[in-house]
Amino acid sequence: MRLIPLKTASLIKASLAIAAFSLVASLAHSMSEVPKPPAPTSSAEKVRITFTADTDPAKLAPIRILEGIEIWPAKDESHITHYNVYWGDSMQAKLGGDAAPRLAHIEVQGGAEKIVHEFVAGLNMESGALWVMVCSENNGTEFCGKANNMEKVADPLMAIGNNLYELKNLVTNEAGLPGVDVMASCGDLVCNGIETQTSCPADCETYGLASFNYQTLCTDVQQVYQPTSVAEIQAIIKQAAVDKRRIKVTSGQGYNQTSGSATTLVCTDGIIVMMNKFNHLQDELAMSLETFEGQSVVNVAAGTNLHELGEWLYQRDKGLGYVHLGWRHVSVAGALGTSAHGSSPKNRNVLSQQVASMDIITADGELKTFSQGTTGKTDSDLWKSLTTHLGYFGVITRVRLLVQEATNTQVKITFHDEDELFSGKEDSIINDIKDCDYGQYNWFPSLNKYLRTCGHTTDQLAEEGANNELLFPYIDLTQFSAKQTMQVLQVGGAKPESGAHEKMAFMRYAGWHLTPPLTKTVDGNKRYTSNAIGATHRITSSKLIDTVGREMFQMDWELAVPEKNIQSAMEFVRKFTNGLNAKGRDIPVPLIGIFVRFSKAEDNALMAYTGAGNGFENNSIVAHIETPIFVPVDLSAQQFAEYMSPYEDLMRTLVTEYGARGHWGKNMVHNDAWLFELQRDISSYGDHLGRFSTKIGELDPNGIFANRFAKAMGIEYPNFDYPANW
Repeated sequence: MRLIPLKTASLIKASLAIAAFSLVASLAHSMSEVPKPPAPTSSAEKVRITFTADTDPAKLAPIRILEGIEIWPAKDESHITHYNVYWGDSMQAKLGGDAAPRLAHIEVQGGAEKIVHEFVAGLNMESGALWVMVCSENNGTEFCGKANNMEKVADPLMAIGNNLYELKNLVTNEAGLPGVDVMASCGDLVCNGIETQTSCPADCETYGLASFNYQTLCTDVQQVYQPTSVAEIQAIIKQAAVDKRRIKVTSGQGYNQTSGSATTLVCTDGIIVMMNKFNHLQDELAMSLETFEGQSVVNVAAGTNLHELGEWLYQRDKGLGYVHLGWRHVSVAGALGTSAHGSSPKNRNVLSQQVASMDIITADGELKTFSQGTTGKTDSDLWKSLTTHLGYFGVITRVRLLVQEATNTQVKITFHDEDELFSGKEDSIINDIKDCDYGQYNWFPSLNKYLRTCGHTTDQLAEEGANNELLFPYIDLTQFSAKQTMQVLQVGGAKPESGAHEKMAFMRYAGWHLTPPLTKTVDGNKRYTSNAIGATHRITSSKLIDTVGREMFQMDWELAVPEKNIQSAMEFVRKFTNGLNAKGRDIPVPLIGIFVRFSKAEDNALMAYTGAGNGFENNSIVAHIETPIFVPVDLSAQQFAEYMSPYEDLMRTLVTEYGARGHWGKNMVHNDAWLFELQRDISSYGDHLGRFSTKIGELDPNGIFANRFAKAMGIEYPNFDYPANW
């Protein structure tokens, strides 16, 4: 063994120590040079939350429970590993600062278009929380920008209370305005001491038929029949031909047996055939499921309510998809006749697109069956005329409609600034809604806000009590009665500068934010929710609440706009309603906002107002821009014209400059069909109207089913001349 001198050993020891120190230092230095993960610098593109109100809407401040959040990821996620969700305070910062607890820690999903996250059950709003905010995280570091990554969850409750107080005072302070006292009772179908034919025609005028909104009154009707059998209808038609009397058909499905259409399309100077009793409740008119011309169909009596048909089918695991309308009080044949529609940017939702056959008693009193298979092959124009018949071909007795397997739909309602729709990006309106199986907007331009409804077909079970209660005609606060609401709206109509309609628009939107218009049963109690799963026909349609024994005095301006013009048309509406109109005044929409729905243009009907052709490309998206407005009473002719003129100007411009077409069952002021005369004069339907008129002449050459509206449209008959007084 070799001995090492002590001095040498000491040197070796020292060298080893230095080497070890150097290694540690080197390692430490190396570690210090490892770059930290870069901090995120981008936010989520937008976020949307859904919630449930756990108390009755009679309370101003119901407790709300957050249910879920949808996150549109940042455009660049390269420096993001997670999205963290927090409560935000009045400064749009984390509630609780750095110590704020996370509501959710959501991993990036690698290029997903949208991240959907459900919160833990029963997530109550924290005291002081005004926002739900989403921060971007990269391995422990956060970026909580304030661009689009948050949504307000607390409403300005003080503003609601102040508005409520001011609205009540408006009725008191402006009680002397025309119609304010009359409005308290007008429309209950009793002509009392303060009402006259002029101030309240709905109660005091003599008429044979009224529209559901009592804005169209058919005063020349000679007789009304309510048949319950084919034989009765045949006898009526044959006798009318002998007596040289004209006939029109109506559903009678509205309250008090009114028409579901609000135009003079349903009026006549002869006989009204009201089909409200010609329905599935008659034994000989029962519904049945069949195979017809190789397709699965339901055979249904023409006067059957469309929603009742949906219920019957759902019990048998069948359905009609998304053709159910926003309003439930419509008959099958009535919806077919006016190309009535639901709302879906993706799926077929116009009822006339779903008809397989019709049984019709024509002007000669004979019962005939028409179908695409037997009629369309030999005469496509006849079939395309019948699928939006407008009541001019006879009395429809039965309809076969295509059916499918029953579906449930999960619907989410969210609340947004309208800037999301007008972002400067091309087609931002369509892009915001196009992926929804069921989708629509309630838009309040005066508030810069909109409510977005989006639904998707789901395999999940329907929730108990899941329903749609969108179409309330009044503010859902017991501190403000339905009659008070209508009186305030009357003040806004008689005196637009009062600000009444602006305040009512705010109350409507804020009321929905407090208690969303979907309902479901939670723990045995009815709850108001922005997220519900229900049978498709229930969750996509609503009924009006008949709180005072009558309908709301309203009228609907509704036009279909072709896809190529949707963005520009909505931009125009935005500017027009915010003061850029001939009157130079803001035009708030206080009932349900501007109602924007969607459908697909299809080449299956000559006179469907959504039909392909003449600016509407086949299978393209169509936007239905609907402006339901309150109609004041007891104004002078000049006052009423002043109130109505901006709405008329808006519709006229949409038709003439944006290629829009008017809904056949709406757009009527004082029995004046001027909008449809305009469409006739500028050939909105191209050659479709002439072809349609030809087919009417073949089945009804003597004009048994003619009326004033037919003249306004431009329909011509071989053996019938319109009376001079028409």
